[in-house]
Amino acid sequence: MTLMALLSILFSSVAAQAESTESKEVRIGYQAASTMILLGKAKKFYDEEFVKAGYKVNYGLFLAGPPMIEAFASDRLDFIHTGDMPPVNGRSSGIDLKVIANAGLDLSHNAVLVAPDSPIKTPKDLKGKKVALPVGSSAHHFLYLLLAQNGLKVTDVTLVNLPAPDLATALGNHDVDAIAVWEPFTAKLELENKGKVLADSKGVKRAVNVYLTRNAFGKANPKLVQIFLKATKRAVDYYKSNPKEAVAAIAQESKFPEAVVAKIIRRYNFSLAISKEDITALGQVKDFLQETKTLRKDFPINELFDLSYLKQSRL
Repeated sequence: MTLMALLSILFSSVAAQAESTESKEVRIGYQAASTMILLGKAKKFYDEEFVKAGYKVNYGLFLAGPPMIEAFASDRLDFIHTGDMPPVNGRSSGIDLKVIANAGLDLSHNAVLVAPDSPIKTPKDLKGKKVALPVGSSAHHFLYLLLAQNGLKVTDVTLVNLPAPDLATALGNHDVDAIAVWEPFTAKLELENKGKVLADSKGVKRAVNVYLTRNAFGKANPKLVQIFLKATKRAVDYYKSNPKEAVAAIAQESKFPEAVVAKIIRRYNFSLAISKEDITALGQVKDFLQETKTLRKDFPINELFDLSYLKQSRL
């Protein structure tokens, strides 16, 4: 064999190894409400756990759940945290995704807010008004339930589709009469005296946050799913043991004030376990989509969940 041939084989081998190393990454999508992912990212729990398996972590920040579901569909993310509406919507659109754990339950997670000087005093006063929200989000479903509880329909208000970060400006400029959103946006508006809560989701909607993976990815890489859950549990345990330090880390990572993070985080139950009530709650989301004729394809709600990873992880 010639020297040139040997060098060619050597370079090909090195290039293949480099390519293999570069391609070994996991991609985690998160948003401002992804409290434990934010903490795990700040404390490098995900990086530390995945590097043991030879993977690096690539993080992606999103404004809300629906764009993360779209990223799932195009194979640009492996793990995400969303509210309850995006995964149901995604599954009905044919995206093969699975809920793998609970990402935190806060009974008051969703809220409708009005300006501090608004004449709107009760949810019934929303009739004929403009309400801004991210369409397809958990806040959308909450508004539907809140209106129904008060004898109104979604058609009784004018919906304005806006990303969560733009809602405060729309409300402050009086471009809309009310907004529907989730934490930490609600707490920030309240603490800055830019909005007041007209009603929150407690007693109206069980606002379930969830962690998801693409089913094909999970089936091919069950150990990586367990690593994700392990790193997330490390974040939960760190918060429980070091609440003050955790709040500071989350605030720095999310760019929300510590006062905002501290106000909301104490309300959360961060158990990763999925309960029957959680499954029922996502079933109610599916019912909402059917009722509003926006469910593209029906499916048994249990198909949305794969809790085997959590069980095998023994967390």
